[in-house]
Amino acid sequence: MEALSILIPVYNWDCSQLIKDLHFQGLESGIPFEIIIADDCSTDRSVMERNRKKAECLENCRFFALEHNKGRASIRNFLADNSRYDKLLFMDCDAAVKDTQFLKRYVDAADKAQVVCGGAIHSDEIPQKGVELRWIYEKNADKERSAEFRGRNPYARFTPFSFLIDREVFMQIRFDESYAGYGYEDVQFGRELEKRGVSILHIDNPLVHLGLETSDVYLEKTRQAVRNAFEHKDEIGDSSKLLTHYHRVVRFRMRWIFRAIWNLSGNKMEKNLLGSNPNLRIFSLYKLCYICSLK
Repeated sequence: MEALSILIPVYNWDCSQLIKDLHFQGLESGIPFEIIIADDCSTDRSVMERNRKKAECLENCRFFALEHNKGRASIRNFLADNSRYDKLLFMDCDAAVKDTQFLKRYVDAADKAQVVCGGAIHSDEIPQKGVELRWIYEKNADKERSAEFRGRNPYARFTPFSFLIDREVFMQIRFDESYAGYGYEDVQFGRELEKRGVSILHIDNPLVHLGLETSDVYLEKTRQAVRNAFEHKDEIGDSSKLLTHYHRVVRFRMRWIFRAIWNLSGNKMEKNLLGSNPNLRIFSLYKLCYICSLK
């Protein structure tokens, strides 16, 4: 790798420590690098200013404060448009590096594939009360996040949480900005990588995911993601487990059953999911019933 652009979209999250750690590792790597932070019109101005001050006091860092919220897909495209180098390392802001070798592992793997995905991990202890649904869901998903497991189905396991990509490849694909709000723009991106035959490598180089939403916020984001999946179901196809189940339900003309369950038991399922011990099977049923209720 000759040079690296590290691209971080931010919304209402203090990522000043992440910026500091990445800057130190960039200097240690010995290659030209830049860190670009784009704040997507955060409502918490104090957090935005902390991130700005940290970026502006470090060499090779740039900070953009956007006046209007662009959304998850558009802001990543914006970051790429403002990058200088041929390798782009995207990562979410609500993360921490696990050790001092995070950037080195990406640098060492950079020439092995056009896309390199590092993965994510979560704390073994629930960080705070009220985030039970997201934490239980993510800890269960962590069982399938080793590089070996992701590598069995590499395109379907693509995630934008942390990935390295050739700039030329990214500019050809870009994130689809028709995906509003939260969810499934990553699935679409993975499908495009597969369609174009882009090489992808999964490695064990996880970022620690810190930003777990409260259960009510996460449930609303989940419904938003399901709406995205429904709206783009023809493009996504069976790259999503939810849509695989949905298409099977439609094929056997059973949609009315899940719509009825939604109407009769949707509130009861929500009560479980917002409680202190949410059931992941109920969560899966909730998403399937919700998508069947959409028109």
